[in-house]
Amino acid sequence: MAAACLVPGSPAHAAEPEPESPVELTALGSETTRVFQNPSGTRTVEEFARPFRARTPDGWAPVDTTLVRDPDGTVRPKVTPVKVKLSGGGSGALVAAQRDGNELALAWPSALPEPKLDGDTATYPGVLPGVDLRVRADVDGFSQVLVVHNAEAAANPALRQIKYRASGLRVKVGENGTTTAVDTAGNAIFVSGAPTMWETPPATRGATTPELDHKPMQVRVDGNELTVLPDANMLAAADVDYPLYIDPSYSATQYRWTSVNGLDATEDYWTKQRDTARVGYQNYSSPASRYRSFFQFNSAPFAGSRVLRTWLAITLDHSGACAATPVDLWHTRAIDPAVNTTWNTTANHWLSKLDTRSGNANEGSGCGGQPDKPMEFSSTAMQAVVQNAANIKASALTFGFRAANESDAGQWKKFHPATAKLVVEYNIAPRAPMNFTTVPPTPCGTATAPTALNTATPTFSAIASDPDSDNVRGQLEILDNDTVVKTMDGPTIGSGGAFSWTPVAAGVLPEDQPAKVFNHRARIKDAGLSSPDSPRCYFTVDRTRPALPAITSADFPDRTAVRGIGELGTVTFTRAAGDNDVAGFRYGFQQDKTTMWVAADADGSATVPITLWDDTSTRPLYVRAVDRAGNISPAGPVWTMMAHARTVPGTPVRADTNGDRRADFAMLFDQGNGRTAAWNFLSTGSGFSSGYVGWDTDVSGGFPMYRIKSANGDFDGDGRSDIAVLREDPDRKVRLYLLRSDGNRFDAESEPAWTGDYRLSHLRPVAGDFDGDGDDDLAVFQGLAGAQTKLWVHHVSGGVFAPPVLRWDSGANGLDVNHLSPVAGDFDGDGDDDIAAFRGAPGTTQTKLWTHVSTGTGFAAPVTQWESTTFDRARATFVTTNVNGDTGNKDEIVAEYDRGNASAQMMLFTGNGSGWTTSVGWESTSFDARKASLAAGDFNGDGKGDIATLYDTGNGQRQMYTFVSAGSVFADKRIDWQGKVADVPDAVYIEPGRRYRLQPLHSEKCAGVPAGNVANGGPLQQQDCVQGASHQQFELDRIGSTPYLRMRTTTGKCLDVPGWSHEDNTAIGQWTCEPAGVPQANQQFRLDYVSGTGMDVVVQPRIVHSDKCVTVAGASTANNAAIVQTPCSGTANQRYVLRIEP
Repeated sequence: MAAACLVPGSPAHAAEPEPESPVELTALGSETTRVFQNPSGTRTVEEFARPFRARTPDGWAPVDTTLVRDPDGTVRPKVTPVKVKLSGGGSGALVAAQRDGNELALAWPSALPEPKLDGDTATYPGVLPGVDLRVRADVDGFSQVLVVHNAEAAANPALRQIKYRASGLRVKVGENGTTTAVDTAGNAIFVSGAPTMWETPPATRGATTPELDHKPMQVRVDGNELTVLPDANMLAAADVDYPLYIDPSYSATQYRWTSVNGLDATEDYWTKQRDTARVGYQNYSSPASRYRSFFQFNSAPFAGSRVLRTWLAITLDHSGACAATPVDLWHTRAIDPAVNTTWNTTANHWLSKLDTRSGNANEGSGCGGQPDKPMEFSSTAMQAVVQNAANIKASALTFGFRAANESDAGQWKKFHPATAKLVVEYNIAPRAPMNFTTVPPTPCGTATAPTALNTATPTFSAIASDPDSDNVRGQLEILDNDTVVKTMDGPTIGSGGAFSWTPVAAGVLPEDQPAKVFNHRARIKDAGLSSPDSPRCYFTVDRTRPALPAITSADFPDRTAVRGIGELGTVTFTRAAGDNDVAGFRYGFQQDKTTMWVAADADGSATVPITLWDDTSTRPLYVRAVDRAGNISPAGPVWTMMAHARTVPGTPVRADTNGDRRADFAMLFDQGNGRTAAWNFLSTGSGFSSGYVGWDTDVSGGFPMYRIKSANGDFDGDGRSDIAVLREDPDRKVRLYLLRSDGNRFDAESEPAWTGDYRLSHLRPVAGDFDGDGDDDLAVFQGLAGAQTKLWVHHVSGGVFAPPVLRWDSGANGLDVNHLSPVAGDFDGDGDDDIAAFRGAPGTTQTKLWTHVSTGTGFAAPVTQWESTTFDRARATFVTTNVNGDTGNKDEIVAEYDRGNASAQMMLFTGNGSGWTTSVGWESTSFDARKASLAAGDFNGDGKGDIATLYDTGNGQRQMYTFVSAGSVFADKRIDWQGKVADVPDAVYIEPGRRYRLQPLHSEKCAGVPAGNVANGGPLQQQDCVQGASHQQFELDRIGSTPYLRMRTTTGKCLDVPGWSHEDNTAIGQWTCEPAGVPQANQQFRLDYVSGTGMDVVVQPRIVHSDKCVTVAGASTANNAAIVQTPCSGTANQRYVLRIEP
């Protein structure tokens, strides 16, 4: 039986020295591919049509199909890419073929004799009377044939139906008797042509091998039984030349070459006559034949490249004539062993002729026994075809050979198929500069809204990345409209390095033309190619400082008390006449510490809320104007604010930042570049004041959002809500800091309030007055390995945090904190805050509500109060407030629930003493809950708790929506403020040396390879999450300073797209990692930020070489669902929670 087919599935880098001669990059190779790094910086790939080597524990080794016996008695070829194991005799599988973790096994119906080995062939004598079974190992699989020696053997009824038992992959029958073995996802792994039988041909003279007359057979599959039905007439014929050969036709190979025969125009040759590739017409033996041959090569390694040279090499084995005769090379359509491939079906495959070369290698004595002749085909037309394949990122490229005159027997040729190789010298252009900006960073301006710079000698920086890991350098251009006024070359560095150009020289940019608009762009260059240009960013140079702004206030006139203690008032800042580019104002209560910020309105003014208290009843105020370039005015003369004595009416309320007995909105936001700011929005009773920054770390200020988690509460009992910040530091210690509100700003204490061993990634903090002493306390749910969660409480008195006290322990396998959403509130009206925890079940929409009721000195055991099989905790954000304003002061829980497709509702959870009920307080079909940052409180002072959201409208812009409580429902959203919060998250932070999980957002399961699978090709699948399971954990290694990563399994292998495929639905698996310094883009990923903060964010993994996304196939929620690459669409099955392991 002939062969069938298997379907293929830091710091800146210093410049590396270029090699003096081509060096093979073995990590980029495969059994059919060799890649070389050339001294010029280019690469050369050799793509073979058949494998020439295989990977062994000691590295690559040449293919050797010689059969050997293993100690267990089984038989195998020495070195082949497809792992083949043959029976050593007895029961069990006749043959098993394994590829990339998938196995197909075929068993003979009865016990087998011990085989006789001869090179690559195992013969099992007498499997039936007068019938031998031969199995031959090939470079790309195996073939098998029954040898019927005489008529008596042919008459055996057992030959009328030949049955094999198949196991492993599922076998199905295609057109014309082809068979395909598929995996659980339906992907074709092994493919075979139709089964055939033939008789021994008559003897022939000379070197010409006789052509065989194959008769097709039928095949059927019933469950795991494969049955071949030989031609009964041929078995019974009296004139058969024995031996008779019956090909059960099932073998394994993925490598695509085949021939077609014009004088047997409906016959498929995928599984026969695989010894040589035949081309042209021959009538030297019977029957006559007219052949063409196809070869298909993997083109993924040079996808997206510039092709510099290319040729196709193949060795001529035999020619019909002694003299050299022509043969044509054509570009053809693709071929597929799963599709019937015949002369007739390929009539329209021939797209364009590329080259004609002549050769001769007649082995007959009449021609002197000519040797084999290596031939090469190359032309400008061929290079254009290969370049087009690179341009469109085709995964395969197919060529065909045919005789120039297909009726001339002198042009008959046979080629060695194993020698066919496509050679391409190519260069892939560097990637466009990443993170290209000024130092320090500034926004990329547009032509109509340029960014103003406050220096005429700016410095620019970027990250360079080259897919080939070439040495590169950055080129910067400063332009006046489209005219380049300055070109600057950066240093030569290695791929993945961050670098900066020298400052722009003085005199290039004018210092006295602030209205003049320039632009800049950059590119990365290697030895021969340039990257695409970065987008142009437009800028002006403005070095003029604004003049002193003016201060006015009816509430706080200079040195005059109008407002009372604890009473909200406002102060207005106004730009000086002629300062038309003021962006905002910095202000504060010390001349050298104007750290608060408010944006200017279009008229150049801004009004800020101010509240004075006993300890600050007389307070100086300083303000500086800041223009769009960042130039800052001098600090003006002091403005003295005063407040008269007053007893603040009412009792303190939750979330009241300034202490005026109305709840406010305060929240931390990521400003980008390691900068975090606390934005304050103070309630006016009928709306909110303009948002302002009440605390700012500045760039790289030590509190990046990926290292912190926070909870708001009045921790010092002064009636003003503070912020507790937990920060995990490089020493893996978590430190607790208090941002104490003074009614206007948050003052960060210089020393931590506590230091301990929490793990931030598995920590859920909530604040509440759990002991009823008037000071809020801090509760922390800490997740541990083994699905264990502990509840720790820091009791607080006067702003002093006590060490944590353990208040509850779920025990091992009791609770995974990753599926927990806790909130705090007084649910029973006893004056002590309780904790409610929504607990989800992974992979389902089941949610339970537990309550931990405060006893004043601790918590009672948690009690399940409510559960649902349709409410998905992961789609909700929870807050607490007294929505109905009942006199018992019992809080309700409000869940802002994402129903998908920009549809949302607010659900109320209300405790009634014997359980909890739910109701809908508001709903909308045009509200995307994922874009809303949620807060709750009595914002208008009517005693009922309202809801406020800061809604992301894009580009850092936010709108403040208020939903006023009507007791049991909320009024529709009201816009109370809009402006720029500049919420720009950094690239996803990856902590070196830590392990992460990827949990598909749509299913809440885990991505992983099968447990115990250490083989190359082990598939990436969706699985139920198992605590501590190493096969569901990945180490993420950043490639230099770039945003690109490789994901290593705990077996030490890397996630990999096989064969550099660009095809949709290609399964992702694990494979040996590239060595350091050798980029392998099919093992590189970029984690695009979607949502979330800290170390627990939602990302969309994108594959670098194909620019496609990692996708759970079909949005399946089933275990073992394949994870594949598909075009990025932003759907939930392409989004993953990136979760660090404890």
